[in-house]
Amino acid sequence: MARHIVQILCIALLTGLALPNALAKPKRGVMPPVLVVERPWPPVVQIRVLLNTGSLADPQGQEGLALLTWDTALRGAGSRDRAQMAQALDALGAHLDVQVDKLGVSLVGEVLLEHLDTFLDLLSDTLLQPKLTDADIEQVRAQLLADVTHLRDDDSALAHDAIGRYLYRGQTLGRPTGGTETTLRGLTADAVRQFHKHCVVAGNVRVGFAGPVDETTAKALVEKHIDLPTGTPPKVTLPHGVRDGRRLLLLDKPRHTQSEVVIAWPTVAAHHKDMTAIGIANAILGGTFTSRLNREIRELRGWSYNTWSALSSGPQLTTWALGFTPETNDTTPALELAVKILEEMAQQGLTPQELRFAKDYLKGMHLASLETAERELGMRMRAQQLGMSADAIDNYAAHVEAVDYKTIQRVLHEHIKPEHLTAVVVGQGRVLEQKLRESAAQFEVELLPQDGRPEHTSVRGKTVGTRPVQVEEAPPPKVDDDPADSAEEDEPGEGDEPEDGDDSAPEGAP
Repeated sequence: MARHIVQILCIALLTGLALPNALAKPKRGVMPPVLVVERPWPPVVQIRVLLNTGSLADPQGQEGLALLTWDTALRGAGSRDRAQMAQALDALGAHLDVQVDKLGVSLVGEVLLEHLDTFLDLLSDTLLQPKLTDADIEQVRAQLLADVTHLRDDDSALAHDAIGRYLYRGQTLGRPTGGTETTLRGLTADAVRQFHKHCVVAGNVRVGFAGPVDETTAKALVEKHIDLPTGTPPKVTLPHGVRDGRRLLLLDKPRHTQSEVVIAWPTVAAHHKDMTAIGIANAILGGTFTSRLNREIRELRGWSYNTWSALSSGPQLTTWALGFTPETNDTTPALELAVKILEEMAQQGLTPQELRFAKDYLKGMHLASLETAERELGMRMRAQQLGMSADAIDNYAAHVEAVDYKTIQRVLHEHIKPEHLTAVVVGQGRVLEQKLRESAAQFEVELLPQDGRPEHTSVRGKTVGTRPVQVEEAPPPKVDDDPADSAEEDEPGEGDEPEDGDDSAPEGAP
């Protein structure tokens, strides 16, 4: 620690910077916990203020309230209106932004070290006393309503929004963070101000610093600038996993020639002992360029340029999802193949070679993610929010290496449940509906218009057995030799056997 302080002082002397007078006139009040990721260079500090109240706290029928509240908070605070706040930030060469998700709200800013004390005055005002005027609320509401309209034109965003609302329908986790046209229009200015008041209370806020600031200075700055009132934050209803067979929501885009497909299912909380192994499995499923989804759907069959799988972690459960974007005619076979891949992983697990590859890949990616103080701070604050262990970041590589072959096989069998899958397909509904209903993937299908409300659907999943989905084998690799030369050289003579694959390509294979 002493070495870092000396480095910071040297930087200040060399560049003419002055350290903030963090110890001057500290306020007396409830101080939030402080996390510091100290790096001596460059002389730029990132500050993150995290509130553990996100859109999960939106009351039913008031979806979008958290987002409306905090987007409006950026438009003026304390004695400054929007223009004055922007001018004050520009004068410091600083910026301040807000991020709202289901779990919480983050105020994120960056400023030169020499202006840190002044910047925290602006940040403190935004956190504690935003203006939240009627005019500002109306302007932000108009922007959010435009975002809802634009969502209908973005198939990927529409599918991601719909999968959460469909998978967790009837629960807070299934409600849209951005709200709907109806709920946004119904939000009152008084509701916005009351929501802010209940969010910014002791025990619901933590502060992080990344850059050339030591822990003592950071705590002194927070004590000086952030004086939290006591109170009770909004109550959040905890989500639970849904398992009711296979069900598929088909959102109709009649003029589109390509489909957006997302398949998801719930699994354990971020702090569960099996999450490291689940992360390894996700890398092999669709998290790398050499993943099974990419190899089978993109490389061998050319059905989708984009394939992926991802984990959306939470303190109560994690959503495991995968997706791809096939042409309309390839949508049903691609869906069947994805289900088959999941079934094989659940029943057969990974190979030892896949396990070794995934371990090395994840350890390397983790080191890269710690390259900057800002990214490390974000990871550490998120880990705290998710209830993960104190060593989750520092000892991640050791945790990954400790996952053995027996463990990964057990985890795949326990946490991939292919008989309980929820899917969303955005595409040509009238063309796809019957094919999907008759598909070997065995989904119960419900068709809605593109602006349909996924949480209002009534379909229950189809019960499926343990018999795996049967799909056609991948076509043989293409040969780039001249056809005439191939015919002359490879024409079988009497007693010769045809080459493997000559007559075995499936009908319609590319």
